[in-house]
Amino acid sequence: MARTISSIISGILLVGLAVLGWLVHQASPAPEAQIIRGVALGRYDSEAGFTFLSGRRLDCTPQADAPYTDTCTMQLNGRLLTIQAVRNGPEHPNQIGGGCMATYAGQTWSCDFGSRHVHIHHFAYIPDPLGLETAQLQALQQQYWIENLPEEPFLMGSLAVPFVALIAFLAGWWVWQRPSGWRGWATAVGLGMGVWIGTFASAFTLTSGFWD
Repeated sequence: MARTISSIISGILLVGLAVLGWLVHQASPAPEAQIIRGVALGRYDSEAGFTFLSGRRLDCTPQADAPYTDTCTMQLNGRLLTIQAVRNGPEHPNQIGGGCMATYAGQTWSCDFGSRHVHIHHFAYIPDPLGLETAQLQALQQQYWIENLPEEPFLMGSLAVPFVALIAFLAGWWVWQRPSGWRGWATAVGLGMGVWIGTFASAFTLTSGFWD
């Protein structure tokens, strides 16, 4: 019975960590190859602050007509948000900049490229947040809660998750293998360190787009 309970608990922890990792991945900035890595609605000094949307939620396609090179779309509050964007060319002194224009609810909204963090660039910043009210923006922040969290939970999570994975692994290993002698314990410790290092590297990589 103890073996079964321990196995279930270890399995739940590991599956929970996998699901959490998938959710964080979906909310993280889009790959550098995508023209828009994310969207920021509003201003820092407004009541709602910034509302961030991951670029992974956008559907981007190349655009043949100048001056923009790509068109990205997503459904937002039941309406289609369309953003046309272009990054600065290789001859431009500002390689992390560019320009964009948004269309939403039958209106056109100006935007520009900015940086989410010191190493995460090419976010489409729309200072006039598409005519959405504060309550609507706050509802979006709750809907897309992961990308709108502050930096601290990601930093703490990167440190805590490897220990949770290590405990889950060692608990399962001990129940099923019952290590004895120095060889058994050395194997458990070695595999445990491998799990900790692998989980830490994965957590660090997954959360790197959310903090400086």
